[in-house]
Amino acid sequence: MAERVEGVIHQAVREGLQAAKTNLLPGSFLIGFGILLVVAYYQVEWVGSVLNRVGELKARYGFGFSMVSTAFFGGILPLLVRRALLGRGWTVKVLLFHIGFWAYKGVEVDLLYRIQAAVFGHGRDPTTILKKVLVDEFVYVPFIAVPTMVLGYLWKDCEFSLRQTRAALREQTFLDRCIRLMISNWGVWIPAVAIIYLFPLVLQLPLQNITLTLWVMLLIVLTEKKQVGTE
Repeated sequence: MAERVEGVIHQAVREGLQAAKTNLLPGSFLIGFGILLVVAYYQVEWVGSVLNRVGELKARYGFGFSMVSTAFFGGILPLLVRRALLGRGWTVKVLLFHIGFWAYKGVEVDLLYRIQAAVFGHGRDPTTILKKVLVDEFVYVPFIAVPTMVLGYLWKDCEFSLRQTRAALREQTFLDRCIRLMISNWGVWIPAVAIIYLFPLVLQLPLQNITLTLWVMLLIVLTEKKQVGTE
C-alpha cells in the first residue's frame, strides 16, 4: 500500500513539474507585469492615483467588493474569453457555478490577506513579505485553496453529479490531483503573491484578481487555443 501511494506521489510530482515547465513562458510574462505595476504604483503618480481609488472602493464595500470583483475576474471573464477565442459557450448551471464559486473564493482570499496583515503587520520589508508568502503558498494553498479548487471544478466537470465525481476520484486520486495542481502553479504564484504583498492591504485583493484573470487568459491563449488548432 505504501509503495502504491509513493508511486502515485512520484507520478504526480513528475507531471506537475512538466506542467510547470509549460507554464514558464506565461508565468514569466505575468511576473514581469507585476514588477512593472509595483514600480508604477510607487513611482508614477497617475497609476498610484487610479489604484488608490480602487482601494477606496475596496475599503468602502469590504467583502461585498471581494465577492463581486473575484466573481467577475475569476469566474465570468474567463468564460467570456473562452467564448471569444475558442467559441465555447456555457450552460446556466456552469455560469452560476463560476459566479458562486469565485464569489466564495473572493471572501476566502480577502480573509487570508486580512489575517496575515493582523498577524505579521503591514510592512513591505523582506522578512514580512517572506512570512506572508510562506503561509500563503505552503499553508493556505495546500490545505484550503487547492483542495477546494480541485473538488469544485471536478464536480463541475462531472456535470454536477456526485456519483460521477466519486468515480473520477477513483480513476485519479484526490491527492494526485492536488499535487499536480500545486506544483504546476507554485513557480508562478510564489513570486506573484510576493509582488501582491508589496501593495497596501486594500489593494491586495484587487491585484490578486487582476493577476488571476491575466494568468487564466494567458493559459487559454497559449494552451487551450493551441490544442483546438491542432484538433
